[in-house]
Amino acid sequence: MDERTVTLLLRLIHILAGIFWVGAIILIAGFLLPTARATGREGGRFMQYLMLQRRLPLFLGIAGLLTVLSGFTMYGRLVAATNGAWARTPPAVAYGAGGIAAILGALVGGLVSGRAARRMAAIGQSAGQKGGPSAEEQVEIERLQGRMALGSRLVAGFLAFSAGMMAVARYL
Repeated sequence: MDERTVTLLLRLIHILAGIFWVGAIILIAGFLLPTARATGREGGRFMQYLMLQRRLPLFLGIAGLLTVLSGFTMYGRLVAATNGAWARTPPAVAYGAGGIAAILGALVGGLVSGRAARRMAAIGQSAGQKGGPSAEEQVEIERLQGRMALGSRLVAGFLAFSAGMMAVARYL
C-alpha cells in the first residue's frame, strides 16, 4: 500500500471514529444522562438497556481506541518524515494538545464514568431480580449517577477541546 493510501485510510478511520465518539459522548453528557436521572426508574431502565443490551460502552471504547491510535500513527508518521522538525510547528502543537485531551478523555471515561456505569448496571440487575433496589442500593445508584454525570461532562469537555484543536490546527 502506498503512502497516500495509508494516509487516506488513517484519516478516514480517525475522522469517522472521532465523529461517533465525540458526538455520542456529548449526547450522553448533555441529554441522555440528565433525562435518565429526571425520569427515575424508567430512565434507569433505558440507560441499562442502552449500555448492556445495545453495548454502547463497547462501541464507544472501540471508537475511542481507533481515534487515538490512528491519530497517534498519523502524528508519528509526520514527525518521522520530517526528522522531528514538524513537531515544533504550531499545527503540530495544536494536534498534540488535542491528542492529549482525547487521551485524557478516554482515561476519565474508562476510570470514572465507565466504572460507575458498570457498578450501577450490576446493582440494577440485582435489584431487578428482587423487584427493586433496597434503600442502600438506591443511595448508591444516586451517588453513581452523579459520578457518571460528572465524568461524562469532563469527557465531553476534553473531547470537545480535542475536536476543536483538530479542526483548527492546520490553519495555525
